[in-house]
Amino acid sequence: MLIGDKTIYVQYQGAMVMVAEPAKPFNVNFVITWKGLDWSGFRTLEECVRQFPSLEKEGDNFAVVERF
Repeated sequence: MLIGDKTIYVQYQGAMVMVAEPAKPFNVNFVITWKGLDWSGFRTLEECVRQFPSLEKEGDNFAVVERF
């Protein structure tokens, strides 16, 4: 059953900022979004965080959501 998304990180003034604690940070249920659309496939939160330097250079409107 799909419950929805919980936003964990948002891009603010170019930097990725944590806005909520993840429920299950080691599960492969995190997605990087851009302007509200899926930008990446499913991955762990750690894999998302490793990509922050390139996202911060690329532009804005990125977020990381935990999908339930």
